Amino acid sequence: MFLDGVNAGWIAAVATLIVIAITPAVRWLAVALGAVAHPKDDRWHRRPIPMLGGVAIFAAAALSLAAVGDFNRAAWPVLVAGAGMFALGVVDDFVKLKPSTKLIGQIVVASIVVAFWPPPSWTSWPASNVILAMLWILTITNAFNLLDNMDGLCAGIAAIAGLTCWTGLVDGSLAGYAAALTGASAGFLVFNFKPASIFMGDGGSLFLGGSLAVLSMIGGSAQPETSILSAIAVPAFLLLIPIFDTTFVTLSRLLSTRSAAQGGRDHTSHRLVAMGFSERRAVLTLYLLAAGGGAAAILGRHSDMYGALLLGPLLLIALALFGIQLARVKVYDGEDFSLLVGKPYTPLLVNLTYKRRVFELLLDVLLVMFSYYAAYVIRFDQELVFYYPLFVQSLAIVISCHLLAFFVVGVYRGMWQYISLGDLTTYAKGIALGVLSSVAVLVYVYRFTGYSRGVFAIHAMMLALLLVGTRLSFRVIGEAAGRHRRSGRRALIYGAGDGGALLLRELRNNEAYDYDAIGFLDDNPSKAWRNVLGLPVVGGVDRLEQVIAERQPEVIIVSTAKIEPARLARAQHVCYASGTVLLQMHFSLDQVPPRTTVEW
Repeated sequence: MFLDGVNAGWIAAVATLIVIAITPAVRWLAVALGAVAHPKDDRWHRRPIPMLGGVAIFAAAALSLAAVGDFNRAAWPVLVAGAGMFALGVVDDFVKLKPSTKLIGQIVVASIVVAFWPPPSWTSWPASNVILAMLWILTITNAFNLLDNMDGLCAGIAAIAGLTCWTGLVDGSLAGYAAALTGASAGFLVFNFKPASIFMGDGGSLFLGGSLAVLSMIGGSAQPETSILSAIAVPAFLLLIPIFDTTFVTLSRLLSTRSAAQGGRDHTSHRLVAMGFSERRAVLTLYLLAAGGGAAAILGRHSDMYGALLLGPLLLIALALFGIQLARVKVYDGEDFSLLVGKPYTPLLVNLTYKRRVFELLLDVLLVMFSYYAAYVIRFDQELVFYYPLFVQSLAIVISCHLLAFFVVGVYRGMWQYISLGDLTTYAKGIALGVLSSVAVLVYVYRFTGYSRGVFAIHAMMLALLLVGTRLSFRVIGEAAGRHRRSGRRALIYGAGDGGALLLRELRNNEAYDYDAIGFLDDNPSKAWRNVLGLPVVGGVDRLEQVIAERQPEVIIVSTAKIEPARLARAQHVCYASGTVLLQMHFSLDQVPPRTTVEW
């Protein structure tokens, strides 16, 4: 039996070393046996890659457990689920089972687990708990199978989930098993992170999914005093990214008249790359979200309900905004995109996208509720139980007052993509009016008895951060994606002022321009080696020859008409000599000439 965290740490370390040592041999074996993934239209890789990496992961986990410790009864359901799913996955790697056949095998494994080890008491009906447990095992197992769609993604998410289980959700033999999964998955990233030299295959993804499905169930309800809310929320947050990706892909395929079981390049990671992120940054972004889900799971497992309800809703709000942004990326072409002909968006959440004001209202209701609740938690902490009835009593008043205030000052007249300082002033007015009107109503109705002015001050600050953050999210994600887009002709922008910033935003946001901005030129010495919108100012026209030699731009774009003729002539001479194209941006307002006849 594993007694402490030291043993678990040794298990993780041994598993990491074993998987690093044996993966090259497994890779050679996969090539010898013909277990190689060849490029396809619905797959992401562009060259043949050996599979069977799951064999190395499974072997490393099993050998590390055998070398460092032994099992007790508590770990057997995880072992049975992991080993059963692994065997099924390896067979599929060689034989390519039909989806229905593979599902039958998964049902058999899940049935064995719940038959010999009672599932958590999610409901008061034992039969319902059995069905829910089987559905959970099947869903999470297949979610990890679907998540194995980009180099390093599935193994990295599994390592984060395993680490969360090991350090915060389970103990004893279960912690040892979680540590083995963590070490094996992390070690496999040496060969699987981009550029991957081996894939884990279905054997690896099903093994990790089956193991973590059972671990998450046990970790969510490991103690007798665990609430039903915690038993459900903890495993959901622990495996947030696999659940989100599976749900997102399934809905988008169904709404786009595609088969949910059909493969495709429409997963969360693929959409991030389509937005402009590199593959590495896309995977790291999902790692970060998975870590946030793990933190929420640990908080929900160990803290009281009031504290646990802080991080969870905030993470879900961020994930909802993230999903809407991803839904705007076009991934389907031709007849498969029939529901939105001529639109650059997938159907997922399209009704909310079109009815943006309805979405804004619903979002603001959640933001007001969350910020008001968070203010009570921050203000009263351990004494919240005594003040919680006041929160419930006043919540409807606070929500209605804020929504009316937002409407009156014009919060809902702005557009998120073009948020400006003027919009921030409007938000401040709306929040101030909402807080003051809420206090006035509470004074009139309840004489403000028992209420704290500090709560409303904290609430105003929290709501301001949330309101601005959500409105800025679309612009921030879009600009971040554009900043990392590395396609098109390399371009330097001459002029690091307002015109240059305007030009850079247009190049990043307008797909009609096939340019990759790599920096700025400016003759003002005070701007040298500073950054403008994330790009460096590399010098002026006086050192243009050196800059062209170092940066190898294909195009230089002059962003201003206020350039001295001598400097422009100098730039023309250097560009002509080096073969670099010189362009100039023009902005003008031209009057439309009157017509003698009117055509209707």
